[in-house]
Amino acid sequence: MPSDRRARRLAVGSAVAGLVLAACGDEAAVVTPVIDVPTDDPDATASPLDGIELTVAHARSDGDLSSHSFARGETLELPGVPFGDDLVIHMTGLVGASKIAYGRTCTIAVSAVADPPRPHLFFSRSVKFASLDIAPVPRIGGLGISYLGAALLVGGSNGSGGSNGLVTSVERFDPLTGQLTVIGGVMARDHAVEALIGTSPPRAVVLGGNAGTAGAKFIEVLDDSRIDRLDVAEMARIELTATSLTDGRVIVIGGNAPGQPASGEIDEIAKNGEAFDVRKLTAVLAHPRGGHSATLLGDDVGAPVLIAGGVDPAGLPIGVAELFKPLSEDLANPATFAPAMIVARHGHTATLMPDGSVLFIGGIDALGQPVRKLELFSVDAGFVDVGELPAGAGVVDFTATTLPDGRILITGGRSMPGTQALNTAYIARLDPLDGSVDVVATDHLAIARANHQAIALCDGTILVSGGTPGQFPAERYNPPPLGRR
Repeated sequence: MPSDRRARRLAVGSAVAGLVLAACGDEAAVVTPVIDVPTDDPDATASPLDGIELTVAHARSDGDLSSHSFARGETLELPGVPFGDDLVIHMTGLVGASKIAYGRTCTIAVSAVADPPRPHLFFSRSVKFASLDIAPVPRIGGLGISYLGAALLVGGSNGSGGSNGLVTSVERFDPLTGQLTVIGGVMARDHAVEALIGTSPPRAVVLGGNAGTAGAKFIEVLDDSRIDRLDVAEMARIELTATSLTDGRVIVIGGNAPGQPASGEIDEIAKNGEAFDVRKLTAVLAHPRGGHSATLLGDDVGAPVLIAGGVDPAGLPIGVAELFKPLSEDLANPATFAPAMIVARHGHTATLMPDGSVLFIGGIDALGQPVRKLELFSVDAGFVDVGELPAGAGVVDFTATTLPDGRILITGGRSMPGTQALNTAYIARLDPLDGSVDVVATDHLAIARANHQAIALCDGTILVSGGTPGQFPAERYNPPPLGRR
């Protein structure tokens, strides 16, 4: 990294000239985080500041182990930081009494038998998109996988068209180091899907999609150190879904072979030691579909999967939802469970909300028109109308990413298929009192993006990349501190 850029990352006005957590006694260590700040982005850079607060806490704890305040120009030192394997450093920037900027590290370990870590802490104004000094490979329609707190960027197209434009490199962004690295390559394909498979730790499985004129007759299993490929002809489908279950299995639902009608097949992929078993289940969808969503309704073992939307073998949107039950490996009886969407759609997103309901955003209806109506599903009430997307929000090719406080960040996309990419962003919030959904504008992206990636990182920020035909810097959204303890 150029020396001038390194200097810029370590300076936010005169208040962040250095950061030292000083040792105190036999049960403390000296920790020196690296402060990363936006690159040449005055709108997001937290400067000038009147003061800074630094705290150390256990991850997910509301209490601080130590806390110190510093005026402009003071050296930032925190004495008496204890040893621990789940520590988080929080940093807040103040103008007067107003807290305008925030940053935190991912979870770090500090011990007496290892050199102190030097974790990176991204510090910027809250609720802003900040431009970064990294530029991932252009990826339109690629996958962004949140993996153990880092981001894996897989596949997609560089926009040049044809098979030569497919991206095969896999990149990894690590918020603990602030580095973007290439960790390997995958087979050329597009329109793949992904899910996490296994536990302690899981790996990421990439499956389906087009590979030349046929579906991809293989799956690839990734982690941050290696990529394995397995030949699996059953996965040669597009418009399918892959859903991670709490026990580590992945359920693959529907889709279709290229040029063929939608299927009702349900498959299971399970990790068996170092191998992977693929098994076709006897259960079959009542409504074969592709381009649908499949959402796990909670993190309990045996939590069901809601299957909604998509198109049938005739290419028409499906309004009736189905429910897959992992423990019995069958579907809920359609005579007793057949809730209907208010607007049948495909190409939408479905996101689990804090109360266990599912928010449906965007997509295309039976007339080929964009769907702005928002729907909220719950087992008790079925599908309920909860408002509409604002006029400036993307309806297709957008991303919907869960923030640490449970709200949904909606970025980019298009107002309808074939139109220009948007740089708008909105926050969707579920009102726990009346069940309504509020959608309000937040900071704009620096670059218009569609079919891009937006990945939640372990420090609570969101990495946004791709969705452009050229190579542009990535961006990072800094949510409020709520939920980031």
